[in-house]
Amino acid sequence: MIEQDRSFEPLENLEQIEIPETKAVKNREIMKRDIEAILLLSGDDLQIEELSKYFKKGMDTIKDILFDIREEMRDRGINLYVKGGRVYLATNPKSGETVHCFFNQESRPKKLSAAAMETLSIIAYRQPVTKGDVEDIRGVAVDGVMSSLEEKKLIAVCGKREGIGRPNLYEVTDTFLAYMGIESVEELPNYREVRDRIDGKDEDK
Repeated sequence: MIEQDRSFEPLENLEQIEIPETKAVKNREIMKRDIEAILLLSGDDLQIEELSKYFKKGMDTIKDILFDIREEMRDRGINLYVKGGRVYLATNPKSGETVHCFFNQESRPKKLSAAAMETLSIIAYRQPVTKGDVEDIRGVAVDGVMSSLEEKKLIAVCGKREGIGRPNLYEVTDTFLAYMGIESVEELPNYREVRDRIDGKDEDK
């Protein structure tokens, strides 16, 4: 009688077998980790092209990885934002009110001035706008106020207006949204109504 060779057993439950990660998958996870660390320590936005050159990967590959990180961080306290060819980290707008209250527990008197809030409101509802636009509405110079808001990263240059001198155009930032505890300017009080009135006046000019 021939004894059965049991050195080989048939694989009946293939789904129970753990397939090791491929080198490509591991490398991708390492890149995701490293890119997240770089963005955290940079303290500012980065050109996606910089990451592409450093990691010697195509722009599409880097963008794909960034979008993966963005999805993974969507419900965290820190979110990843990709705008144009730049990428940066910022606080989750949903945590804006809590963050603001925490860091202002002992400094309530140092909150934004009335002039700063008025300037922010004009920019938020009318963006993109120039410094001249804001001065026309407020009737006073706003150089100091806007410089302060820009230093606090509540507003930022988003382009230039065509015409004489090509003045900078400004818009509110994600830091402003976090400060206000909202995710979009459209959540501002009566935003659509105010914006429609502004757009109507602009069309009449």
